[in-house]
Amino acid sequence: MMRLRKIIKDKRGASTPLTVALILGLLLLICAVSEFFRLGIIVVGVRDGLQQAAVTVAATNYDDTYNGLREGYSGGYTLSGADWQEKLDYDDVYARLDKLLGTTASDGYHVKAEGNGYEYRLSGLAVDIANAPLTPGNADKNLEVDARVTIEIPLSFGWDRLPPLTMQICTRSAYAPKF
Repeated sequence: MMRLRKIIKDKRGASTPLTVALILGLLLLICAVSEFFRLGIIVVGVRDGLQQAAVTVAATNYDDTYNGLREGYSGGYTLSGADWQEKLDYDDVYARLDKLLGTTASDGYHVKAEGNGYEYRLSGLAVDIANAPLTPGNADKNLEVDARVTIEIPLSFGWDRLPPLTMQICTRSAYAPKF
């Protein structure tokens, strides 16, 4: 500790390399933290868009849930003769995501363009709808929509030497009758 104090108080310039190393270390830390926040903002925005698209799919199935609601269930069913038939509408979630997030389809991905590259790209969208059971005495479970998409974000910190961040974003939405 005394030696460090002596180096810092020395007027001959011996502390210059230490000062430069400290400043470079702080700059590196600031760059890493700002990259972390950039990635977080992008992932949260895509997750919110995916959630909104899943809510839309659940709401789109409303027209087919009315028959079940009359009987006390929230599932997507339609009466066909004397039997209830399951009827679900999966909608076009990629089209909704393209509209919400400003992405475009390109080479099997849905890409958010940025300059000469891309900000992020989406792939592997999967939408699963779990219909509410149409059985007497089981009105606890609602129509649920699970949506998953894989996002790939190239890192701007690392100068193209680091692989892009790739992760799967999952969300769930449910249709619950109000009355």
